Amino acid sequence: MVSKFIFLIAIFVASITTLEAANFLKRVSVDSSTLALEFKESLKNGSFKASAIKKKGITKYFFDFKDCYLDRKVKRVLKLKGNVKSVRVGQYKKSIVRVVIDSKKSYKVNYYQKDKPIFYISLPTKNSVVVKKSTKKSVKKNIKKSSKKSSNKSSAKELFSFVNNDIDTSIKLVETPYSANLKHSYTIMLDPGHGGKKPGTMWAGLKEKDLVLQISKRVYRRLKNLGFKVKMTRYRDKHISLRNRIKKANKAKADLFVSIHANSTPNKNRIYKAYGVETYFLQTTRNAKAKRVAAKENADLLKSMDSTTKQVLLNTVFTGSKIQLSNRLAIDVQREILGSLKSAYKGIKGNGVRGAPFYVLVGAQMPAILVEVGYMSNPKERKRLYIANYQERIAIGIVKGIINYLKIRERELE
Repeated sequence: MVSKFIFLIAIFVASITTLEAANFLKRVSVDSSTLALEFKESLKNGSFKASAIKKKGITKYFFDFKDCYLDRKVKRVLKLKGNVKSVRVGQYKKSIVRVVIDSKKSYKVNYYQKDKPIFYISLPTKNSVVVKKSTKKSVKKNIKKSSKKSSNKSSAKELFSFVNNDIDTSIKLVETPYSANLKHSYTIMLDPGHGGKKPGTMWAGLKEKDLVLQISKRVYRRLKNLGFKVKMTRYRDKHISLRNRIKKANKAKADLFVSIHANSTPNKNRIYKAYGVETYFLQTTRNAKAKRVAAKENADLLKSMDSTTKQVLLNTVFTGSKIQLSNRLAIDVQREILGSLKSAYKGIKGNGVRGAPFYVLVGAQMPAILVEVGYMSNPKERKRLYIANYQERIAIGIVKGIINYLKIRERELE
């Protein structure tokens, strides 16, 4: 009898120890294009797996979180309006929490950990929670609460799971692991082009300023997760002059400056022919296309300068090693963006690296580049540019290009 009692006590103690070591899913919320899972603790690499099953009329995405338990307060089923029919949460096995996304159509799923311990999973286009009138306020409050930035620093490593071998090959999950592994810490200044009263190029009711801010924020999150110190010239829809953008970078003592823009062609007969990614660094040029692109981005500043002032300003900066380093950074970023996009999409075009007199780069005390992520004037490319996964691929390319450049510089300076 005594031995049996001791045995039961041992089991009880073991179970308590296991629960203390386990993670808990505390809250689930949905905004228009993201599912947010708030855990008690940050997820560790390899602590979950993802898979998908495609059936007639529906695709199910499964996320299994190991050594995890479901909090009693978590809502088990979220009924949605939109492409996703529902999100279901349950204690799949003793220590495995399963999240299932029921989607009317297959889509490229991206998932990452940000503002630890919140884990995000992308949803296709716009979705909204179906709620009763009496509970709308509380649901909106929960969504707002879960989307707030955590006071804790983001994880140093991006989390990527493995995918089951039996996953449907038509469903592509973003799972591109990489790490910085740099010897020094670096500050990166990101510059989302235009903003506020300056919308940039506009096509089909869409504005360049909004697109590049979305992409810049994705780059920002990925760099932060890898341990970089990251700043942006603007975090919202706000107008910042070209002069003040580079002043912010110099004041922050940034190691690199990356300006992000979207391109367009003024020739209506070329809207289907002009497309692709191109990256620029500061340099005088005779190339007609580079001049045209630079003139478009410089338009606001050039109005207030005469030709003599323009030339004097440019002549003061086209010397020294900074231009060469900017060229090398542009090459690395351009190559990685193309590689990232081509791994998931067909018909990707690279328009190369060019020098051009972009005034937003003038006065930079660090290597500085300007990335044109694609042509908003091209209907096919414009549609892709607003796909979450496509934007993530661009962000991955920019981040990997920055890392490659810094690794080579570290070896050179040893």
